[in-house]
Amino acid sequence: MRSMACEAAPNRAARTGWHSWLFQWALCAVATCIVSGAVAERCALPAYLAYAFFLSAFVYPVVVHWVWSPQGWLSAFNMSRDGYALILRTGAIDFAGAGVVHMTGGMAALMGAW
Repeated sequence: MRSMACEAAPNRAARTGWHSWLFQWALCAVATCIVSGAVAERCALPAYLAYAFFLSAFVYPVVVHWVWSPQGWLSAFNMSRDGYALILRTGAIDFAGAGVVHMTGGMAALMGAW
């Protein structure tokens, strides 16, 4: 049974509950952990922690918005150009979030190892 506070909450985060936040947190953690494998024994711990914070706080949320949000420019659901998506008339179709997570983690790992 849902509580009355969830029903009356005006924002989406309160309506969807903690499970949505926890799912997004786990995907962000996976993208950050991909970097740790690429830079293992190549950087100091404080440098990795700063890198992980920057990736989790600034880079990953922006890339996720680009692909998963209906307003994102890479989204398959952004139909602002003649009823078609902006990119190649199909948009970026991401299966279960694997593309965004691994692309973000892989590109950050490439830059970190370079």
